This record gives sequence, C-alpha cells and structure tokens, in this order.
Amino acid sequence: MNYSKFIKTLWTLIVYLLLAGGAIVMLLPFAWMIMTSLKTSSEINLWPPTWTTKNFQNEWDLNLKSIPSKPSPRTGLSLAEFRTLSTQDSYNPYKLVYEIDGDFVRRGRVQLTFNEIDYAQKASIEDMMSDIYDYVSNIELREDLASLFAVEDYSLDNFESIYFGLFSQEDGYFKQTTTIRRIQQSISTIQNFIDITLERNINILPYFRTNPNMTESQIESIKRSKEIFSDYLETIKLKANDLNSQLSSYPAELRIISENEVEELINLLADFLSEIQTFEDEILSNTNTLIQRNIYEPIMKDINTLTFYMYFNEKYGEEQNINFEDVGIIFDVPTNETKYQNIMEGIQQTAYPESFKQIVISLADEKNIDNLNQEVVSYLENDFVNDVSNSLLEDPRNLSIYTNIIRTLSQNQVTLEQAKTVLSESDYNFLVENIQGKEEEFERILEKRKEYDKILKDFDRFFLDTISNATIVSAPPFVDKILYKNNSNVELYTVNVPSIWLLDDVPSGKVEYSFNQVLGNIFQNYVDAWNGAPFSRYYINTVFVSLITTVLEIIFASMAAFAFSKLNFWGKDFIFITFLATMMIPGEVLLVPNYITISKFSWIDSYYALIVPWVISVFAIFLIRQQFMTVPNELWDAAKIDGSSSWRFLWTVMVPLSRPAILTGALLKFVGSWNAFLWVLIVTKSPEMRTLSVGLQNFRTDAGEIYNLLMAASTFTMIPIVILFIFLQRYFIEGIARTGLKG
Repeated sequence: MNYSKFIKTLWTLIVYLLLAGGAIVMLLPFAWMIMTSLKTSSEINLWPPTWTTKNFQNEWDLNLKSIPSKPSPRTGLSLAEFRTLSTQDSYNPYKLVYEIDGDFVRRGRVQLTFNEIDYAQKASIEDMMSDIYDYVSNIELREDLASLFAVEDYSLDNFESIYFGLFSQEDGYFKQTTTIRRIQQSISTIQNFIDITLERNINILPYFRTNPNMTESQIESIKRSKEIFSDYLETIKLKANDLNSQLSSYPAELRIISENEVEELINLLADFLSEIQTFEDEILSNTNTLIQRNIYEPIMKDINTLTFYMYFNEKYGEEQNINFEDVGIIFDVPTNETKYQNIMEGIQQTAYPESFKQIVISLADEKNIDNLNQEVVSYLENDFVNDVSNSLLEDPRNLSIYTNIIRTLSQNQVTLEQAKTVLSESDYNFLVENIQGKEEEFERILEKRKEYDKILKDFDRFFLDTISNATIVSAPPFVDKILYKNNSNVELYTVNVPSIWLLDDVPSGKVEYSFNQVLGNIFQNYVDAWNGAPFSRYYINTVFVSLITTVLEIIFASMAAFAFSKLNFWGKDFIFITFLATMMIPGEVLLVPNYITISKFSWIDSYYALIVPWVISVFAIFLIRQQFMTVPNELWDAAKIDGSSSWRFLWTVMVPLSRPAILTGALLKFVGSWNAFLWVLIVTKSPEMRTLSVGLQNFRTDAGEIYNLLMAASTFTMIPIVILFIFLQRYFIEGIARTGLKG
C-alpha cells in the first residue's frame, strides 16, 4: 500500500469516526429521555445518574416501616378514602400497618420476613402503663416529652399514639438526629448563659458587689471569689465545647436512636455533670442555685429523657413473653382480575338491597375496577337529580336549590318538619313557597337520599377493603387477613394478638415479579402519564390542528408560489421581497397583535384561534416558489396552447413535479404545528382545546417536575413525528437538495 493511499484511507476512517461520534452525541439526549421515562421515582434524583433502572429486575428489596393504624397516604386521599376515614369505626386493636418506604409496588408477590417476633396475647396494658406514668411523674423530663403523658389514658389506642410519638421514623421524639440536636441545644443554652454572665451579669450579682463600707479584706475576698467563679465558668464552657464536638461526631441518620447510642450519650452527659461542683465558700455558695438552674438542671433533664427511653423499652419488652423466630408472610398484590372477583363475590354476601347489588354488578368493569366507587356514586347521584327534576321541578333554574336543600336535610338526618332548624333562612323560605302540594313527593325523595347516603358510606368502606384484599400464599396462624392499599401500605389483621405488641417488629421485605409483571413495571410510567391527563383528547386536537394547518398552508403557499414564479404582474418582485422581509420579524412580536385580533373575533379557546393565524407561511411560499422556478416555462407555454387553465396547470403539472419540495414544506409545517406551545397556551383555557405540548405541563408541580412521567409523555408525544420523518425522509432530503436548482 503506497503512502498516498494510506493517508486517504486514514482520512476516510477519521471522517467516518467523526460522523459516528457526532451521530452518537446527537442520539444521546434522546436515549437518555427514553431511559428516564422507564425509571422509578426514586431513581430520578440519584447521583451519579445511571443508565439502568430497577424496573428491568425481577426482584426488588423493600424497606418497610411501621406506621400508625390510621395513616395519611403519601399521595393524598381520594374522595372515597376521605369519606371512609372521616366516618370509620374506632381504633382496631388487631390492625398492624407497614408502609413500603420507596417506590410503589403495583404488582408481584411480596415476601415479609421477621427474624424474630416477640409478642403477648393479653389485651390489657394497665399494669405497664401505670408503671410508665408513675415513672414519668417521679422524674423531671423535658417539657416536650412530658406533654405526651399529660393525660393518663390506659387504652390501646393511646399507647399506639404514644409509641409512634416516641419511635416513629417520620417524626418520632427519639429520632437519632433530633435527639442529638436537642442535647446540643441545651449545651448551646448553657454556653450562652456563661457568655452573658461573664460579660455583664457577673458584675451586677449582689454577692459580687463591693461598697465603700467594706473592709479591704472583704473587698479582696469578693474579688478573689469573683475570679474563682469566672475561671470556673470558663472551665465549664470548655467542657461544654468538648461535649458539643463529641456530639457533632455522630453521623446524622434518619432512624430511631439505638440503645448503645443512648448509653453513650448518658455517659457523656454524666461526665459533663461530674465537672459541676457545689461551692461551700460563704460568697461562692450563693452561686450554687444559679448553676443548678442554668447548667445542672437542663443536662439532668436530658439524662432523664434518655433514661426514660431505656425504661420504656425495658417495660415494653418485659410484657412480650411469646417468641417466634424466622416468621415469613407471603402474599400476592391484588391485580385488577383479583379485585374484580373480590367485588363480585363480596357484594353478594352483603346486606345491601338487591337493586343496589345489581347496580354495582352492572357497573363493575375489570379494566376500570379502581374507579367503581366513583361510578356508583355518579349513578346514584344522577338518579337522585333526575328524580328531583321529574317530581318537584317546575323551573329548571331551581334544580340546584332543591338538590342542595335535600342534601342538607339528609346529612343532618332531619325530616321536612324539622327543616327550619338546619336550613338557612333563604332556603327555608324557598322550601315553604315551592313545596306546597308536593310534600309527599319531597318526603319520598328525602328518604331515598338518606338511604343513598347510608349505602354509599358503607359501600366506600366495603369497596376499599374488598379491592385491597390480598391473596395470602403463606402466613403464621395469628395473621387473619392482609389488605394492600395505596400501592404502599400493608395492613395485617391479627387473631388474638393485639397489634401493639408487634409495633417494634419491622420485617425485611422483597417482591418478586414474573416476566409479564416486569414488562408492566417497565411501561408503568407510560400508563401513569397517559392517565395523568386527557392525552387522548390532546392527541385528537394536535392531529386535527396539525393536519388542517398543514393542508391549508400547502394550498395557499402553492397558489402564491405559482403566482410569484410563473405569472407576470406589476410589482411582483417588490411584493415577494416584502414577503421575505416579514421573515425578519420575530414571532414573539406578533403574539400580542394576533391575540388582540383573535379576541375581537371571539375565537379564544377555539380551533379557529389554533388554525387561522398559521395557515400562511412565507417560508413555505419561498420554498415552493424556488422549486417552481426549476420547472421550464416551455411546459407552461405548451399547456396554454393545449387550452389548460392556470388552476389546472398548477395542480396537474407543477405540484406533481414539485412533490419533494411540497412534502418538505408540509413536513416542516406539520412538525411546527405539532410542537406549538406558546400560542396554544395563550389562546386556550380549557383542557378540551389544548394540544400535546401544553399537556406536558401537567407533570410540573410546585415541588418541581415529575421527570419520569414527563419523559414518558414526551416520548409518546414525539413518536408520530419520528415515524412521519422515517417515511418521508427521502422526499425531505430530495426537496432540500433540489430547491433552487434550475434545469
């Protein structure tokens, strides 16, 4: 191989490598968007970022924590959940709740493993609580801790509240970080006291003052005592600084403080208190009370608080006299099929009226089973409104007044005769004026509404519990049933084992997925994104607006291009140059004039506003005109000789010959209309008129963007454009290459 051929080959290789590298760099953002759209919520903010996601895995490790039996779900309450929680029964002593701390688990087989379980079967805790209250009353605790025991209540419900007040991983009193921070605050308070005393207060303390009536020995004694006290405070301050440094060495961790750490802290504080001395000197003894109140007592309260931690755990552990090791619980997360079957079987076993059962059965749909309660509410609400409209209504404008009055009476469980006690004066006067002769119908509808309200209150609870009922694969005998709610809460219902004895037993967990369930995890973000907003409507709007705008633009641009390229008229070149000059005007400058014009025509929030301002494009006219210029004039002359009109020649000859340029202009316009954002945002108000680009705003919240759902929505938003370009890329490249060439 000669040298020149080698150089040429090497140069070609370098060019190809650069092109390949450039292609990779161009594709990286798209690839990152796709990968982000597949990630779970917890993986979005990981640093350093990764190119993988646990959604590809067939097994996840779960981090569980014990929470109160009546928690507030992380994602807020649905209407049914709110109604259920607001009316639910009193505390259930046999209900234990664990929350999966992390990503939602929507499917799969969950396995909970307890290395060891200690519990008791007795439901009485009076002896234990009596000892705890006696302990609290006999020692001086920090005020914020003592407030938890302000009222003596020996109920299981109160014990659970106290336990989570002390040991909740969210905001428990004995969280590691807050426990150490409280002690540091006490030390800071002591340091401030010492600083203020040394700077100002020491000179105004009565026992350190001198006066002319004192002897020299008395004055000298006071000065010497004052100096000793100052040195003593400086020593205490140094010890406080050392103690604070030792506390700062503890790593901040979001967990409950351990017993070993509590013992270490007690020893550190005890060592600090050992430096506190009691003066017996006649003068210095006056400072003992000052030191006791401002240095000794705050630290002693912290020691007592930490000692109470040890005492509480000791008393709680003494009551748990039954032990099991290696306890496992396995259950399947309810699927839509399972939920549907549970509803169908459960509704038949209830005491609801048969008519209501048939309504539920007719409305139940396996694919949309999670919204069954809302559909039932809507069905009964519509039936109620129709009954009011048909039986009571004379003026349609009074419909809302009638329905609100009946709802008020039903909610307050009063009769028509008692209406005055719960209605406003205007509503009551309306009722008196309009109900005459219709009392029986009104009473019938009111009783019907009361029955509906009662049924719906019970049905909400039945619905939530039934669709949450998990299929137990294996569990110890004391587990009665398992409910899995909100894709994160595991509710264990026990038999003969009060849940308070299991609060300190938190299992390790994992979830296993089948191949189909892994696929479900991978594309879950796309499902959530699609359901997170009316994207079907957005798609229809975007396709309609883009197609109509593109077709109209090509029609008008082709006509204008033909005029500028083949027709002769006065001022043609000047008008064309004026057209081109408008391309120099930034689009943002035209937003306000266009908006004012659209408003004058009353087109705001309509398809006219989305289409009409954008059916003319100077660039499209220029692009097609340049292509038309390459068509020989002889063809135009021959067509005129054959008797062809300008209109016919344009659409039968010019347009077919210029197909690449026209398709290029159409593709650019379609893409521009598809991606339009600012104008659509300005001229639309209702979701029914918005397009895909504006719809992506649904994934922006006050707390920030939901990036995985945003990327998923962006992906299925751009797929049609990518497909369109793949099929039309040949014409696009050909049109760009040939535009402006003659011959």
